[in-house]
Amino acid sequence: MAVVMATHLRRFISSRCRALTACTRQFGMTQRKAFQLAETQIDWSSEVVSSAPQIRGRAFLPGSESPKFPEFLSPPRTGDAPRVFVPSGSVGTLPEDCAVEVRRVVHDLMKARDEGAVLFRGLPLSTTKDFSRVVNNLGLKMTRSYKGGIGIRRQTDDSVYTASDEPPEWCIEPHNELAQSNNSPEKVIFFCVHPPCPGAGGETVLTDVREILPRLDKNVVKKFRGLGVMYKHYVPSRGHGEYLCWQTMFQTEDRSVVEEFLRTNSIQWTWEDDSALLWWIILPAVRMYRGTLLWFNSAHINNISCLKLHPLWCDKDIPDHCHPTNTFYGDGTDIETEVLQHIRDVIWQVAVGFQMKRGDLLVLNNMYCQHARLSYTGTRKLAFAMGMQGD
Repeated sequence: MAVVMATHLRRFISSRCRALTACTRQFGMTQRKAFQLAETQIDWSSEVVSSAPQIRGRAFLPGSESPKFPEFLSPPRTGDAPRVFVPSGSVGTLPEDCAVEVRRVVHDLMKARDEGAVLFRGLPLSTTKDFSRVVNNLGLKMTRSYKGGIGIRRQTDDSVYTASDEPPEWCIEPHNELAQSNNSPEKVIFFCVHPPCPGAGGETVLTDVREILPRLDKNVVKKFRGLGVMYKHYVPSRGHGEYLCWQTMFQTEDRSVVEEFLRTNSIQWTWEDDSALLWWIILPAVRMYRGTLLWFNSAHINNISCLKLHPLWCDKDIPDHCHPTNTFYGDGTDIETEVLQHIRDVIWQVAVGFQMKRGDLLVLNNMYCQHARLSYTGTRKLAFAMGMQGD
């Protein structure tokens, strides 16, 4: 009798456990389904602490002394890019579940409607690991290596890097990520881990490149379309001061591995004294994307005129060809100073900016949208990820 009762008891407990497990699963599914994103409107001008950030005459901002430079950075126009989405249901959910909704919104807006920027605010994310779990579940082919990149950043998590380790007093000009390469990502994604204090600067700047080309002088565009842009990079071996060494840039100690990377990516190169690498590539200044011609290049930000104002390079007495980057027309001739200024004037005339908040996740179509950063004081920490085209 005792054996029979024990058997019945085990069966009863087993059935109750199965029911409880099913209940738990159902509850979990309900909780997951409860997380949704809804679009909201932000009055960007109301978020400005005292006055709009001044950019004309701003220190360490190339070209800002121009009278055609806007005096202040404009906030985004309400209802315009970036479109903003916030949770409309439960936020007690996993990063992977956030990714499902983020992926849906990104697909609907960026693929179906050609939007350039979407901002997600109020997600239950706080760390770079959370960010990594989101970006690796967006259905994108994430870039897990920054090999060959010239930005000053370091990897923190799977597919995640610091946004920039440039000095905080430096203003990073608007640019499309890796426009100086033939492997530009289609999506770039930022996550705000630690925003600067109100009034401390560090605004995130966005520029829609579709607004740039129609505003540029037609003769300037004609010359660039005919010649393209030559990008040159001087990369010494490890141990040369502020330089990004080729061992770090290409993540190897083997010169043959570097050469294979350059050859595969149609880049020309030569090795100079002391194992310094000089490499260059010629690319179009205007590219076709989804049937639209876009001003897509880094002629201004990679030019030596930018570095000669940079806090790490402005006092260096070195030959021009020994600066880390420089740009030329595709035939190797110098880009005129007035042309570079004209490009900068137009870019900043259509730029908008805002202060990211802790936990903000910003997705950009890199083909349509340039990004930048104003100088700041104190602490500012953003994470960065990118996905290649064709995902």
